[in-house]
Amino acid sequence: MLKMIRRILAISGKSRPRIYLGILLNFLKSVSMAVMLLAVYIIVDNLDRLTPEVVLSALRVLIGSILGRFLFQWLMDISMSAKGFDMFRDYRLQIGDRMKKAPMGYFSEQRLGSIQTVLTSTIVELEQYSMLAITDLTGGVFMALVVTVIFLFLSPPMALLSLAGLAAGIAVLHVVQVRAARHTPLALAAQENLITQSLEYIRGISVLRAFSRTENSEGAVYAAFEGKRQADLEQERSVAGLLKGFTAVFKITGCCMLFLASVLYLSGAVTLPYCLMFLVSAFLVYSEFEQMGDGAFLSKKINTELDRLEAVTDIPDMDTTTAELRPKNFDIELRDVSFAYDSRTVIDRVSLKVPQGSTCAIVGPSGSGKTTLCNLIARFWDVSSGEVLAGGKNVKDCTADSLLRHISMVFQNVYLFHDTIENNIRFGNPDATHTQVVEAAKRARCHDFITALREGYDTMVGEGGSTLSGGEKQRISIARAILKNAPIVILDEATSSVDPENEHALLSAIRELTRGKTLITIAHRLTTVRDADQILVVDGGRIVQRGTHDELSNRPGIYRNFLRLRSEAIGWRL
Repeated sequence: MLKMIRRILAISGKSRPRIYLGILLNFLKSVSMAVMLLAVYIIVDNLDRLTPEVVLSALRVLIGSILGRFLFQWLMDISMSAKGFDMFRDYRLQIGDRMKKAPMGYFSEQRLGSIQTVLTSTIVELEQYSMLAITDLTGGVFMALVVTVIFLFLSPPMALLSLAGLAAGIAVLHVVQVRAARHTPLALAAQENLITQSLEYIRGISVLRAFSRTENSEGAVYAAFEGKRQADLEQERSVAGLLKGFTAVFKITGCCMLFLASVLYLSGAVTLPYCLMFLVSAFLVYSEFEQMGDGAFLSKKINTELDRLEAVTDIPDMDTTTAELRPKNFDIELRDVSFAYDSRTVIDRVSLKVPQGSTCAIVGPSGSGKTTLCNLIARFWDVSSGEVLAGGKNVKDCTADSLLRHISMVFQNVYLFHDTIENNIRFGNPDATHTQVVEAAKRARCHDFITALREGYDTMVGEGGSTLSGGEKQRISIARAILKNAPIVILDEATSSVDPENEHALLSAIRELTRGKTLITIAHRLTTVRDADQILVVDGGRIVQRGTHDELSNRPGIYRNFLRLRSEAIGWRL
């Protein structure tokens, strides 16, 4: 219990004082409830001389106890109960900030199911139940301790019996926690598998339809659903009986307290008023503690979910400094750079230099490492060895954000947000006016198709840009890069989805965008690379050729083969 509370407090941030206040108010609520015993004592102590004044006095104490209970409960609710939502809202934002600084390897496909499960299901359950678990656990303990302390002063045998009931209840709780520790991770793993399988099914639905496999393709998804159902049932079955037994322990202890109070009175050890007060106390001492059954189960569940949360959100931070990149120029240089995914080397001792204002085209077979080189320049990953320099400064010696402020990127696989076209373009410059957005769209040759839409620039594009064609999404992403107007531009097959009718116009817009800027482009089209100041041919993670178009076209090797294959492809006729 204490471990769970400490862990929640460790991530509570600015909500921590309110949680401490809520725990204090929970204690005061328990004290207020215990004050009811004083009202009972006043009545029974004056049974033989009961007067309206005595009844009124007891009534005042009782009303004060009830009002105190509801007052402290209300104060606890407004100070603490909603803090789970505030706390995990802030925690989500912190995770988002840390993800922006994480290497792209953190977001490998194998982790997407885990990340999504944690940021949705796990955090939702934590924000709903963490404060409930704290209030149930602390409230039960406080109430039992307050009444037991009263017993200690009035009748040590009653205090010992009360402590014995507490010990028995805690023993049952321990067994509940042990079983929960065994089954909760299985339930969480089943939830993670369910989300992973569902995402894979949804993403691959077009392939399933194309190969007529929709009827028999749900097996893994159904198995994940069934696995989640079985895991949940096993989790409930493992503790359901024990939780009933936990409640029974206190019911039985309450009966024993009734019997002991009667024995103490008959033996003359206590007076009748004390005896009657003990009888009432037997129903009060464990009233809050009985709720701890759910609280204890939640405690272990929350501890397990916190384990999963910490494991997934233990995000490596690429930034080891807070220094900002302020380069004197925008040369790009790689010095003996190597990079590996796990143990697979992708870039092997590559050196290159792209002077400010020049253009560099990177060509090579699929999987040769072209995109990885660009990702290393943008510091989506850090190199395994060697140096990447921007303006003569090692990119590791500045923050990733300050580097990316000087870079505009157009990716081969364009992602648009579920928002309007205008906001997707404005993503390149949040302060841009509508006029500037339109101008960028015109330069990217997408203004005409945007205005032809029913809602124009206010058209929602759907998640990932699902309502637009590949060429339309690509041109919007180029407009976004134009609007950013960064001094370094990286184009990863930027014209791959553009139809031939618009290719010439788009290339003109790209030349306008990149004039006077440092340009690095990955392309397979001859029109994209032939005017580059230098061409790098990459194969197997190494630069095997470099030079201009004229130089490489007259030299045997991959580039000349590239030209021959393109010429043969262009020569095809229907």
